[in-house]
Amino acid sequence: MADASADTIELMAFLEDEKDIEVITKAFKDTNIKNTEIVKGGVKESIELFSHQRSPQYLIIDISKSDLPVSDLNRLSEVCEPGISLIAVGKKNDVGLYRDLMKLGIFEYVVSPLLPEIIGRALKIMILGEEKGKGTSSRVGKIIAVAGARGGVGSTFVAVNLAAILASEKFRRVVIVDLDLHYGTVSLYLDVKLNYGLRSALEDPERVDQIFLERLLIPVNEHLQVLTSEEPLDEALKYRIDGIENLLKYLSKLFHYVIVDIPHYSDESTLTVIENAKILVLVTDPSLAGLRDSGRLLRLYGEEGVDHRVVFVMNKCGAFRKGEVNVSEYEDVLKRKIVHTIPYDSLIAMENVNHGKTLVGEDNSLSDSIRKIVNEVQGIKESEKTQSGFERFLHSIKLK
Repeated sequence: MADASADTIELMAFLEDEKDIEVITKAFKDTNIKNTEIVKGGVKESIELFSHQRSPQYLIIDISKSDLPVSDLNRLSEVCEPGISLIAVGKKNDVGLYRDLMKLGIFEYVVSPLLPEIIGRALKIMILGEEKGKGTSSRVGKIIAVAGARGGVGSTFVAVNLAAILASEKFRRVVIVDLDLHYGTVSLYLDVKLNYGLRSALEDPERVDQIFLERLLIPVNEHLQVLTSEEPLDEALKYRIDGIENLLKYLSKLFHYVIVDIPHYSDESTLTVIENAKILVLVTDPSLAGLRDSGRLLRLYGEEGVDHRVVFVMNKCGAFRKGEVNVSEYEDVLKRKIVHTIPYDSLIAMENVNHGKTLVGEDNSLSDSIRKIVNEVQGIKESEKTQSGFERFLHSIKLK
């Protein structure tokens, strides 16, 4: 950020070594960086702190005592604000570790004991933008595409409740984008008034900037916002690929999670979202048509990687009784594991939609299933205990 003022910068450093603390203190003074704080500790202490309070824009984190630094920094990114810039400090002069950290989006990795000129230069580049030609690398929000294998499998229900629980129970900043501007139902699920303009953002990307987008966002609560519209059925939509990409770029700087509810048709806009998504939540049902179309979407998404994966969900389990294609049959045919199943409960789902409610705070089979998907998206292992509704209530009180 070349136009950043040193007087307004918020920076925290978590350091284990007393000599490193002395060097950082001097570097702050020499570079005239104010509004700073130094904490004795490392990455684990930073995760604990930012699980309960908002992180600053800039961080220096000591990873020298971490057995799994890449994993720990990934966990840290989940609790920090989107768009943070981070300098990691460690003891290992390891090229492999350096490459892994750069893939995570870490701005720089410096080896302890710190040298004043090296850390001072890194701070100037990261915060004050004093070196041209080197952009400031930063963590951005995670883009999640939610797609139904076919119409009617409940992908919008999953997308809305995934967003709502991430926002209200996990306290993440979340935006859900309804990409179906003709027939989308996200606004009905969340009982919000439409705010027209999303079409302009997708068809005329030159108009889009942060201020323009903030005018389009529809707040649901403190942490959850919606982007949706409702266009006349007789007007063709002419999305541009750069419009989709531009929208996702801006949103990922503002939110921890950008959840896109993909319409049940295939065109350049839906393909662009899928290509840019870090996670594809693929929702199907126990039907033969669902089995066929799941396979087609899995082939479209391509091979999975560390930061490019599928969360395969079977919804409406039990809806078709004896005519169902069961989980094991699905997995045998597709050679892909169904990670989560959601039982069929038409009464809860219908009541929530009709009253504009979500599963936040509820304790039933549907909410438990969605929370498991939330944990999967956040990288929380199944062995880690999921809080009960009462525990979540107590936690929310502590944070107020």
